[in-house]
Amino acid sequence: MRRTVAAVCIALGVFSLVLAPLMRFWMASAVMKTPMDYYSEKVVRGENVTYFSAEELELIEGATVEAYTTLRADVAASDADTVVWDQFTWIEDIDRDFAIQSSSRRAGHDRVTGEAVDCCDASVNEEPVAQTGQAFKFPFLTEKKDYAFFDATAEETEPIEFSGEEEIEGLPTYKFVQEIEPTKVGEREMPRSLLGMDGDGDVVADEMYSVTRTYWIEPTSGAPIMVSEDQHRGAFVDGEERLVLFDGDMRMTDETVDANIENAEQAVTMIPLLRTTLPLVLLAAGAVLVGVGVVLWFTGGDRGAAARHG
Repeated sequence: MRRTVAAVCIALGVFSLVLAPLMRFWMASAVMKTPMDYYSEKVVRGENVTYFSAEELELIEGATVEAYTTLRADVAASDADTVVWDQFTWIEDIDRDFAIQSSSRRAGHDRVTGEAVDCCDASVNEEPVAQTGQAFKFPFLTEKKDYAFFDATAEETEPIEFSGEEEIEGLPTYKFVQEIEPTKVGEREMPRSLLGMDGDGDVVADEMYSVTRTYWIEPTSGAPIMVSEDQHRGAFVDGEERLVLFDGDMRMTDETVDANIENAEQAVTMIPLLRTTLPLVLLAAGAVLVGVGVVLWFTGGDRGAAARHG
């Protein structure tokens, strides 16, 4: 009887020892992938924003502005390693019910690392644009280091620097900051009078863009919890700013942050459980079961022999 129990203990122990690394390296890896059917809606808001209304040819100051972003995965274009997201953003002055601008973007990115993948008709505003660096999110198990991050407005990849740890509504996050220096992103033909310049007729102005972008990342999932962008655009002629086109600090709304936290909670719970807690429990249990089984096996054999000779 003892040897039967011993055999069961040894079998369960070996099973536990084999299952522990499988759970850490296979089951956890299966969970650590961006879903292929991802969909989300996010809102960022800016108070006291200044922008130029092209329709009214007027500088609007002190506006409350919201940007609405929809992210939708293209399931048909995605595969086991890469997920393709389509993004559409529109910005409006909510007090005046006036649409300021809209933009679109399409990019594939690695389902684990979040890095852009050159595929799937990547584009910005329906124009082909090769994208590199982090596309929309950070890697699962984000590290405390600098990353390369793609800016869809400048269409450039620049460093986004790790700048510390902060809690957002009690959730630990890593803070990253990216600085995009003034960059030409287009040209506009504008009346000289509008730009405060002498003479009649129009002049071609450079549209210059700069931003300080801050991301608060939940490190287990690599998901953005909070995002802020202090953005400035201006019309420049001969290197001098003649007109502010947009100036404002845009931040995710409380409702969007709460939704981001809720979406990240499953990864925060499941990934450490599968990568660390359960494998350690299985290793400890496996070692104990094997040890108990071995002891029972040998002591059971000795007692059986003694009983027969007695």
